[in-house]
Amino acid sequence: MWIEINPAKVAPEDTKKIYDISMKPPNDYQMRLAIFGTLDIIMMDDEGCSDVFFRCFFDSKKDSLETDTHYRNQDGKCSFNYRLNYKMHVPRKDYRFTI
Repeated sequence: MWIEINPAKVAPEDTKKIYDISMKPPNDYQMRLAIFGTLDIIMMDDEGCSDVFFRCFFDSKKDSLETDTHYRNQDGKCSFNYRLNYKMHVPRKDYRFTI
């Protein structure tokens, strides 16, 4: 870091610029999550099948979004082609996203 200190009466005109270093206001953005398909889903039911869906959220589960549900999937491969849209403000305090 280099600091140059001059008396106010002697400083040239170009060194008197004032720069705004305050934080920028948050901007609104949209995050789009695309879920196309799954592989090797573990079968959790006694019958050897699972009901597959995705639930995603940023900070709390009350703002969560879900995909549709593939009921009684038996091979672990699901085709969703699903998009989830989230409104967010940047910069934010925490960028944790849960799937």
